[in-house]
Amino acid sequence: MKEVIKTKAKELGADLVSVLNLKDYRSPRSPNPLRYLPSAQSIVLLAFAPLAGAYRYQDNTWSKMPSFLYSVESAGNTAAYHLGRFMERELGAESFLVQAHRPFEINEETFRSPIGSISLRHAAVQSGLAVWGKNTLALTPQFGPRVMYLGLLNSLDLPSDSPLEGYDPCSTCQYDCRATCPGKAFTEDGRVLSHRCVKVSQPNDVGNFMRFLTEMAEKPSVKERVEMLKSPRFFRHLQYLQFFIHYHCDNCTRYCPGGLQGASG
Repeated sequence: MKEVIKTKAKELGADLVSVLNLKDYRSPRSPNPLRYLPSAQSIVLLAFAPLAGAYRYQDNTWSKMPSFLYSVESAGNTAAYHLGRFMERELGAESFLVQAHRPFEINEETFRSPIGSISLRHAAVQSGLAVWGKNTLALTPQFGPRVMYLGLLNSLDLPSDSPLEGYDPCSTCQYDCRATCPGKAFTEDGRVLSHRCVKVSQPNDVGNFMRFLTEMAEKPSVKERVEMLKSPRFFRHLQYLQFFIHYHCDNCTRYCPGGLQGASG
C-alpha cells in the first residue's frame, strides 16, 4: 500500500516522498496531530523543488518569488489534494492536507510566535527524506534545503520509512551559514532567534505593517497620512499581505552546497 501511494505521488509531481507513522513522530512544540484528524495514524511527506532559476540572481528578490515559492506551493497543494482524493477513493483513507506554511492557528498564546499544525521538517528527518543541517533546515541529499514540504495526515496505519544514515553534509561544508547570517539570528548553541531572522528576511511582514499603520496614525495631519498611503512602502506591505510571504534574504538556503548537483540536474 505504501508503494502504491509513493508511485501515485511521483506521478502527480512530487520530487521526493516518504511515510512516517505517527508513533514515530516527535515535535515537542507542535500540537497533537489528532487535533486536526482524529483518525490519523500516519503522514505522507511530499517534497517539491523550486525552479533552478529562482536562485540564479540574488538581488531580484521580487521576480524570483513565483519560481521559488508561489508556483511550488500551488503545484504542491494541487498534487497533495489529488493524492488525498486518490487515497480516499482507492484505499478508503481519511486525509488532511498540511500546507507548507500559512495559515497558522493564531490565538492569545501563539500570535507572537505562530506554530504550524505539523512540523514537516521534523517529519521529513524522521522519515528519511532529510537530515538536520547546522542552519536548522532539513537537508535532502538530492536538493539540500531547496525543497518545499507538504504533508497528508491520513487514517492508514502505514509503517515509517527509516531515517537517513551516512549523510552528513555539514561535516565537510566550507560555507559558514551561521556566521554569515546578515540578521545574526543564530545563537552560539545553534538555535535560531526568529525575530532577528524575520527582521531581515521579511521586512514587509505583518509586524512591520502594523508599525507602518501606527506611524501613520501618529502623523499630525491628514496630508501626511495620505502621503504615507500613496508611498511605495504601503504598496509593498499591501502586496505582501496579498501573497502572504516574500523573502528578501534566503542566504542559508541559497548558498548551502548540500544537494546542489541534484538541484541543477
